[in-house]
Amino acid sequence: MLFNRTALVCTDDGNVTIGVPGSALRGVDLGPLRESNTRPMAETYTVLARKYRPRRFADLIGQPHVVDALRNAMATGRVAQAFLLTGSRGTGKTTSARLIASALNCPNRGKDHEPCGECESCRDIARGEDLDVMEMDAASNSRVDDIRQRLESVDTRPARGAFRIFIIDEVHMLSTSAFNALLKTLEEPPPHVKFILATTNPEKIPETILSRVQRYDFRRVTATELVARLAMICNAEKIHADEPVLRAVAEMAEGGVRDALGRLDQLVAFAGDKPTLEHAEKVFGLVSRPRLVELLQALAQGDARHGLLFAEEVFDSGKDVAEVLGSLVSLTRLLMLLAASGGDGKGLDLPADEVPQMHKVADRFGLQGLVYLAELLSDCRQRVRRAAFPRVVVESTLVKLSMVGRLETLEVLLSRLNEASADSGGDISPVSQESDSEVKRQSLNSAPKAPVTPAADGGGKAGITSDGARTPTEVERAAVEAVRRKFGAK
Repeated sequence: MLFNRTALVCTDDGNVTIGVPGSALRGVDLGPLRESNTRPMAETYTVLARKYRPRRFADLIGQPHVVDALRNAMATGRVAQAFLLTGSRGTGKTTSARLIASALNCPNRGKDHEPCGECESCRDIARGEDLDVMEMDAASNSRVDDIRQRLESVDTRPARGAFRIFIIDEVHMLSTSAFNALLKTLEEPPPHVKFILATTNPEKIPETILSRVQRYDFRRVTATELVARLAMICNAEKIHADEPVLRAVAEMAEGGVRDALGRLDQLVAFAGDKPTLEHAEKVFGLVSRPRLVELLQALAQGDARHGLLFAEEVFDSGKDVAEVLGSLVSLTRLLMLLAASGGDGKGLDLPADEVPQMHKVADRFGLQGLVYLAELLSDCRQRVRRAAFPRVVVESTLVKLSMVGRLETLEVLLSRLNEASADSGGDISPVSQESDSEVKRQSLNSAPKAPVTPAADGGGKAGITSDGARTPTEVERAAVEAVRRKFGAK
């Protein structure tokens, strides 16, 4: 049925209904229509990375050097006019900038110089709505006019707090003119103004800016710290995830807390509140560490067939090849560190039950073999992204890795060369006197009758010793000496 005149009516409870003239509603059943339009709206879900964003310095994991320095600066009143927070993604730079702003303007700051997180100022800063804290994304506001527009209010006194704070995220994206416009104000701001700059690429920031700020470098969070934080969040969210699942998520994050929480969100959305390692492998295209250790052990034994079957399994199952190769590179790095430390895994980010098996694999390859392994896998990961036939690239790389056990170092080859030269009295290639005479006779019959100069003879004639061995020519001796000098042989 079509109505000629309709109107949207907002009721007192906030729901929207359709209003039509009363005459048009006679005999019409509005039950389904009324039921569909009075249904309450669903609540918006807050992702874990935002829900569990730290609101106190004590909640910031993996950055104790930054937390201690900031606390001491506030305790002594030696707070700089400008800060530069650098580090990889998801390590807490923007969060720390808001924590600094909250601590400077919080009226209820305690003896530990922590923001209370409950006052109106702290809540507004956490939501990015405080009038005294101006946040700017330099990635989308990189022009000089954008900076000038922000700096117009630099002389305005704060509305509520003690300071007016400017937070510029991804500051390395500013243009040269924008940096120049910021320079003077950054060096000598008004007493009530603080600047906090955050970036993932500090090398792109001019030296004139770097010399006017206090720089704090944020390091990647270790897998152990990430697993502990994920376990705490899972306990609060009633998520039943075992330690291997959380460790797999933490290792994929590569030291970024935000990445780890985003992966956990995705895993729970797929598997519910009881995710398993098999679920993680399906969602993220992973291969478990025991499976990778088994692969490297087979390759160390020269089993190329095992590597080809592994590549076939990865491609046929639709796994992310780059992610699998990245896991192999990370595992090779751990093996390399284990081999370099003499088998002591205390300083490594490894579960204690995995150290013995990985120690066996590290001994199989040796330190030099693991270095070659890491370089080959890293190169394969880069090539596979742009290769026309990525499967061939991966298969050929795994076959090469199966031959690592048969490779010899240059030192071993040169020592063998020296031993062979000493045993033969300087001879290179022993040839029987009979075969050498036959070669000479054939060459004399086929060569033109012309005088042979030393240059045409290759730098000197080769002689025959009493036991039938052929002595090298001067050119051959010079070539051997050049190889020895090049590779440091004595």
